[in-house]
Amino acid sequence: MYTIRKQFKFEMAHQLLQAYSTACSEQIHGHSYLCEVFLASKKLDKTGMVVDFSAVKDKIGDYINSWDHALVMPSDMPNEYLDCLSKFNVNLKIVDYNPTAEAMAKDIFDYIKKQKLPVVKVRLHETTTGWAEYTK
Repeated sequence: MYTIRKQFKFEMAHQLLQAYSTACSEQIHGHSYLCEVFLASKKLDKTGMVVDFSAVKDKIGDYINSWDHALVMPSDMPNEYLDCLSKFNVNLKIVDYNPTAEAMAKDIFDYIKKQKLPVVKVRLHETTTGWAEYTK
């Protein structure tokens, strides 16, 4: 099996629902994310690659970069709160899940899969010491 890895970096803020740490659930806070995308194939293409790194960036770069400087909030937050945030945040993303590193890794994985890339794993570093991974 041949495997390649492409990295993306972004800065993002979020607020979680019912987190163990009240710092994560009682306030908006941010992280410097490092997203590692792993693509694999048993065979190489005609150029001798799993996928050209430039093709990976072209197909998913805009999606991953859309998280940069975004405020990501779960749709289960009170509507009044989300309405208020939408008035003052240009890049507010409301997602249908609790925006944990685990759930975001799956979201990114699913998007890559829809782009018909041979994704096998997404690892999302939320901090320098903590990351989550989604593999199907």
